[in-house]
Amino acid sequence: MPIVAKFARLLSLVTRRTPSLATLPELARRHDARFVETPDVNSAETLAAVKACAPDFIVVMNFDQILQPPLIGLPKVATLNVHPSLLPKLRGPCPVLWAQARQERISGATVHVIEDRTIDAGRVIAQIEVPIAGATSVGELTTQFFVAGARALPTALARLAADRTAGQSQRLSEGQYLGYPTALQMKDFRRAGLRLCRLRHAARLVLAALGVTRWKS
Repeated sequence: MPIVAKFARLLSLVTRRTPSLATLPELARRHDARFVETPDVNSAETLAAVKACAPDFIVVMNFDQILQPPLIGLPKVATLNVHPSLLPKLRGPCPVLWAQARQERISGATVHVIEDRTIDAGRVIAQIEVPIAGATSVGELTTQFFVAGARALPTALARLAADRTAGQSQRLSEGQYLGYPTALQMKDFRRAGLRLCRLRHAARLVLAALGVTRWKS
């Protein structure tokens, strides 16, 4: 959303209002933080940049790369992931879509420790249940789940800071790893009424990022 971010900055200069949503580069600018963009989070350059920050935690959210042990082991306390499902159910890259496709009535978010390369498998620090309304799109649910997970982060971080062994180990046999659906599966899902995104939800996100409206989660 670099174009949206540029327009948002121009509008904020005119209106003198700070948008309620922002891109990562814009958030970094607001908080005087360093923003590092990299195609490979496990590269030597990225490891050096993260190490220079001497972090207590690394927090991953909505991320599409698998962290390797050198990066996982960098923070003083722990590396965490916010995953949009109630682990160990629906491990994998698109759990919200599968929750909708399976007509789940409750899902949510899990804050868990990343202990090794095994995907979505570490100790659970916090879980938040979110009810699923039948007509909700995958995009809307994704927003709801990640907001719920983000709100649980402060307590989860404090818990781990006080006790680095905190959390409940997952029983992976009680859940399932699901990858990306096939084109045929997606066709069937759409026929059954699944919607990836609603135009009004996308418009709300863009307008809030521009500062035209306030974002209400």
